[in-house]
Formats: sequence, C-alpha cells, structure tokens
Amino acid sequence: MPGKIAVVGAGVGGLSCAARLACDGYDVHLFEKLDKCGGRNHLLEDNGFKFDMGPSFVLMPDFFAEAFSYCGENLKDYLDLKVLDVNYKIFYPDGDCLNVYKDSSRTKEELERLEKGSSESFDRFIKETSRIYGLVRPLLYKCFTPASLVNLSYWPLLLKLRVFESYWGLARKFFRTDKLRYAFTFEAMFMGVSPYQAPAFYSIISYADHVQKIAHPMGGMYQIPLALERMAKKFGAKFHYNSEVEKISANGSIRLRVNEKELDFDKVVINADYAYAKEKLLGQALPDYRYSCSVYLIYLGLKKKIEGVEHHNLFFAKELTRNLNDIFNAGIIPDDPSFYVHVPTVTDQSLAPQGKDIFYILVPVPNLLKSKEDFSKLENGLRNTVIEKINQRLKINLEELIEVEHRFYPQDFTKYYNIKFGATFGLAHNLMQSAFFRPPNSNSRNKNVYFVGASTQPGGGLPVVLAGSRIVADLINKR
Repeated sequence: MPGKIAVVGAGVGGLSCAARLACDGYDVHLFEKLDKCGGRNHLLEDNGFKFDMGPSFVLMPDFFAEAFSYCGENLKDYLDLKVLDVNYKIFYPDGDCLNVYKDSSRTKEELERLEKGSSESFDRFIKETSRIYGLVRPLLYKCFTPASLVNLSYWPLLLKLRVFESYWGLARKFFRTDKLRYAFTFEAMFMGVSPYQAPAFYSIISYADHVQKIAHPMGGMYQIPLALERMAKKFGAKFHYNSEVEKISANGSIRLRVNEKELDFDKVVINADYAYAKEKLLGQALPDYRYSCSVYLIYLGLKKKIEGVEHHNLFFAKELTRNLNDIFNAGIIPDDPSFYVHVPTVTDQSLAPQGKDIFYILVPVPNLLKSKEDFSKLENGLRNTVIEKINQRLKINLEELIEVEHRFYPQDFTKYYNIKFGATFGLAHNLMQSAFFRPPNSNSRNKNVYFVGASTQPGGGLPVVLAGSRIVADLINKR
C-alpha cells in the first residue's frame, strides 16, 4: 500500500517527483525553505519587470512532455512553448557575429561566411551528435551503481560514446577554426564545466540545440515550476513553504526536523543540493568531489527596446582559452570575461512593461572553493568591463538605459539555495563524475532515502533533472 513520502526542496526535480509520486497514490509532503517554488528556477519581480533568475531556455521538450504524460496530463495544457527562430547570436571580439537559426540551412550560410566548407562539416558533426544522442537518451532514465560497472553490456558504450575524448576534441575533428569550435562547445559552460574537460558525449546538447531546437515558455521560465506545482497539487501533494528541513534521521525509518518539529515518513526524496544534503542533513561524510564554476548575475530592466540582440546572446572573450583557464584552473576573476545576455523580451513582452527590455547577464566565475580573490573588491571592475563590451558592440550607453538593477553573487547560491561553494551547477560534469561515477539516486546506507537534482544522476539541466525524477519514481515503485 502506498506510504507517506517527504520531498525536500521545491526545485524542478522535487516538484516533478512530488507530482509523479502523488499521481502514483502516495501521501506526498513537500518542504521548501523559501516562500515559493522553483529553487534555482526562481523569479524576481520589480516595477513591472519579471526576471527569471536561473535557467533561461528549454531544450529536449520530449523530456518535459514525459513528466506530464507520466501523470496522464498534456504538456500543452500547462506550458506554451514557443520555438525560437534564432537559437542564439554570438558576438566575437573581432567584430564578427554568428546567428544560429532554427532553420539549419540559414545557419549553414552563416557558418560558410566564417569558415569555407563548414556547412558540410556541420552536417557531419550533427550526424555524429545525433548518433551519440541516440545512445545516451535511454541511459538518462537509468540509475547506475558501482555494480553496473561489471555489467559487460555497458562496456562497448565506452568507445561508442567517445568517453575518453573531450567536447572540444570532438569539435576539433569537424571544424578548422577556433571560432566555430567554440560556437559548438560553449554549451559546456551551461553545465558549469570547461569544454576542454567535459566528455564528448555531452555534445548531445549541440544535437538538442540544432535538431530539436530551443524553446521559450511564454510567460517566462518560472512557468515551468508553477506548472509542476499545479500538477502535483492536482494529485494531492501537500506543500509546506517557509519550512526549512534542518536534519534528516535515516535509521531505517525517516524523521525530518522542520521548524523545530519532528515529522515521520516512510521515505524521503531529497532535492536539496546533494553535497549539502549529505553533509548537513544526513550527517554523512562527503567524498572529494569536483565542483562546477559559479556565476555572477546582473538583472537589468531597461527603459527602452535594444536593437541588434536576439533572445540568447553570447559575448566571447578575446582569449577564450585563458578565460576558461582563469575560471576552472587558476581560480581568478577574468579581466576579459566571456558572458551571456538573455533578452527574453525579444520573444515575450509580458515580462516587462510595454516598450522596455530585460537584460539578464550571466558571467561565469570561479566557485568559492577555487576562488583565490575577494570578489567584492573586483565586482565593480568586472561589471564595468561587461557593460563596456555591450556598449561597444551594440553602440548604446547601457548605464543611461537602466531603470531597475539587481545582482546575484556566488555566495548567494549558498545563502538562498544551500549550494556548496556557490557552485551554481552543482558537481562538475567531468568524466569521473558522470554516469556510473555520479552520485546515484538512491542512498547506499538507507533504502528509504532518494536524491534528485543537478548533482545526482543523470546530471544537470532542466530536461535531465526531469529524467532524474522519473528514475526516482521508478526506484520507489520498484520498476
């Protein structure tokens, strides 16, 4: 008979677990320290501007559809996903730009302009990433344990998935210039890892970009957690906000300490940051993990619309190799940063007052473990450098256009979301922290403890975390 399950954390992983398990007939109680759902997929509102604070694009829509169909619901009844005509725009430091379109024929025209013969290379690259995606996709719904390593059926995948190659190394096999190599590997940064360190099989993100395309949920990214919350409530899940779980005792039975009360459950699904959960909630020793980078975020509400930008924009540093080394190896704040500018009002004017724009600026920086500098002393210089780069490329004076400004720092990821070392994307996605080697969704010490989120299997990113919630539901239901 279905039992009583606690879900700790109302991020996308926790919300989708709550919905699935409530649909399966369990008595589900979700506890969240903040006053509303979303986790890193949060919302900030100010003077008519609605800033999505975390994830900014939708990839792999079939993973979203599965999360709703599991509960017998239709994704389209909850989210209005609009596929973008322009996936993103890259601003190179030498003045070149590259638009990547939904229409691949237009993309190939752009590629040819920067590198002769690259349209054919693009076709071969996409064919290879499609092959890798076909192998990886079913694995994203499986929970691997150390015992899986002795399963001989998985061994041939080591070569088929090019596990000993880097994402960058794969791109080098298809494109001659660093301009295009970076254009097809920058996605690694959205997992918080360098393309030099990410295994080649993470090129499935490139496949998703160019084959499945990029979508935007109308009304903003925050519509995603709201939709999952609504579905979970429909099936009877109970939500407890402003309720931080302080400790989880897991000695066979499950006991949560919440707001100075002791609450008993049959099982618990933890959507809190994995490292935090292991150390602080469960009191278990933590292995010597490698952590993703952090980010510095600037949210700007602008007085008018800006020409020359797309929904997603990337500004590359002059020396990208040095930029990546500064962040991931040296632990220093780049003096010539690469950064991302999200302008959702290109597609969705409902997020700002009429005739105005949102600039969400994301600058990758070292996490708090690796950082060797005092960020507060360097912040203004970094912000000024970013603003000046934007001004030069767009021929504007951004400072004069700012109506609203908010900033979010590496330490804020720890303060608000309990993320260890402010590592925005959780555990790094290197080879030895992927698949078999990434923390599993079940706890080896207690069969009634489960994990979901970016730092557990199968990995980070909204669609992959949704797949992780399916893994947890299957484990609890012994499927």
